[in-house]
Order: sequence, then C-alpha cells, then structure tokens
Amino acid sequence: MPAIASSRNTAHPFPFIFLQFLLLLVLQALAPAGAHRRPSSYASSALTEWRSAHASYYAAFEPRDTVGGACGYGDLGKSGYGMATAGLSEALFAKGDACGGCYEVRCVEELRYCLPGTSIVVTATNFCAPNYGLPSDAGGICNPPNHHFLMPIEAFEKIAIWKAGVMPIQYRR
Repeated sequence: MPAIASSRNTAHPFPFIFLQFLLLLVLQALAPAGAHRRPSSYASSALTEWRSAHASYYAAFEPRDTVGGACGYGDLGKSGYGMATAGLSEALFAKGDACGGCYEVRCVEELRYCLPGTSIVVTATNFCAPNYGLPSDAGGICNPPNHHFLMPIEAFEKIAIWKAGVMPIQYRR
C-alpha cells in the first residue's frame, strides 16, 4: 500500500489543470449573451479607419423628443448624453450591437455646407428605421445597405450648415 500512496503524490498535475480549463471554457460558452459581448469584427476593424456614410438631422420640438430610443437609455439629457447622439441605419445598428458605441463624424465633399476642420463624437443611442416605400438611393436614407447617421440638429450643426439636408460624411469608431 505505501507504494501506491507515494505514486499518487508524485503524479503530474496536468490532467487536473486541463480539466479546470475545459470547465472554464464550457462555463463561458453557457454564459448569458448579454453578460459579456465580444466586439464585432466590424467594430474592431473600424477603430481608426475612416469610412464613408451620410448624415441628416432632426429637430427636437419638445424635451420628450429626446427620451427613449431603441437602445433604451431613457432621457438622454439626464443620462449624460446630451445632444451628441445619433440614430444609426440598419447597416450600422447591427441589431443593437452598436448601442453605446462612439463615432467621430466629419463632413466631406459638400464644401459650401461643411464646416472645415471640424468633427463631432456622437454616441449611438437609437435606430434609424428604414423606409422600404422609397428606394435606397432616392429617399430611403436608412435603408440597407446605406450607412447613415440621423443626428439632432445641435450635433449636425457642429460639422455642417443645416441647409445641407443629407450630407456625405466620414466616420470612424
């Protein structure tokens, strides 16, 4: 019997550590989806690269117009977002994965309306719903595959003059 006890004391701990590692992997795979989100491949590839899109604005006529949104942040003023927010088109919104993402946006091409050398950082707080009654290239600004930012006029006017309407922009996450 003493020989068996001594052989157990000299056994290599690898099998035990390996089993703990496997258990950890299984527990991570079974964790709830919202517990920890890995960044999407789109988000990681767009961290510094400027991409083309369009932006337009809306005017909030009442304070309650800034409450709510598809991301569920409630009153954006009370939550600390202010008016530096944006609703993203379906192609950017990614079924809510973009919520809370920060995007630097700058005006390009339309030199008569752009404010040169300016940019603004906006937070994705809402969804810009598609209008399938209009083609993507003729009024359906938030239709797939368009990349579009719908911003409050206060944010839009940091990069362009309001008369611009729908502006070509560049953005990066």
